[in-house]
Amino acid sequence: MDEKLLATIKKIKLLAEQNAEFRQEMQKLFGQTVSASVVKSDDGRISHIEKYLGLDYYIDSMQSVIDYTFITEDEVRNKLVSDNREMMRFRYGTRSHKVDFEEFCRYAQLQAEMLLNYFYSTKDVTIQNIISHIKQYNPKAIISDSNTNLTSISFSVKLWAYDSEFKVNIRETFDHVREVRNSQSHRTPQKKDFSIESYQKKLLDWKISLKSDGSFDWHQTKQNTLAYNIYESKVKNTKDFALYEYLLWYNSKPYDDVVEKLKKLSDSVKNNLAQTVESKL
Repeated sequence: MDEKLLATIKKIKLLAEQNAEFRQEMQKLFGQTVSASVVKSDDGRISHIEKYLGLDYYIDSMQSVIDYTFITEDEVRNKLVSDNREMMRFRYGTRSHKVDFEEFCRYAQLQAEMLLNYFYSTKDVTIQNIISHIKQYNPKAIISDSNTNLTSISFSVKLWAYDSEFKVNIRETFDHVREVRNSQSHRTPQKKDFSIESYQKKLLDWKISLKSDGSFDWHQTKQNTLAYNIYESKVKNTKDFALYEYLLWYNSKPYDDVVEKLKKLSDSVKNNLAQTVESKL
């Protein structure tokens, strides 16, 4: 018998002996006895066990949900795949991990930054060329003259430059991901006295249009000249508005959105590096 399956059976037996509720749930799923042929033929039941126990055989054996096969450096590719699997463990709560959006975001940012570093270090040879390239698409970027390597340039600077150059529309999501990561690392709590409901009421009182999820509706607001002028003068670029939009995003725990944007970044890096290689031939 497969060692992993045997280990699973042992865990089930131990939990059944220690936890009456677990034993009852297993009996509901399988009855009193189950033949080996039934177990082999019923992937759905195995999935139920894995979900209940928090096992991650699937994540261990699955291919990365992001395609990193284009990365030629083994160390970089393996790290990306490893971080991707760890990210998904925090998405599904497997291998003794709990479902944790903050940790999920941490591993998402690690992958995004490594992808950006891989792109710029492959595209340009020297740090001077890399800085020049970044500033071309992010003119307001503040990069110290003492920078001697790519990793010392902030993630947000590289993100803004890349998104401006290739228009992949990932900046907002990864700005939020970065905020989650920073809050987690530096233990910087958001304003405790900030109320989403109160701020939302203020926006509505100003006739500023909001979507069904509470986020700002630019197109509808633009139709109302007075509301749009208020938005431009009293709302846009304010810390409270940025916090409001961030908290709406954070509270929705948009796991799928983060995965989608990470995939867009990976696909973009892959395609643009391929074009670079072709142009050099």
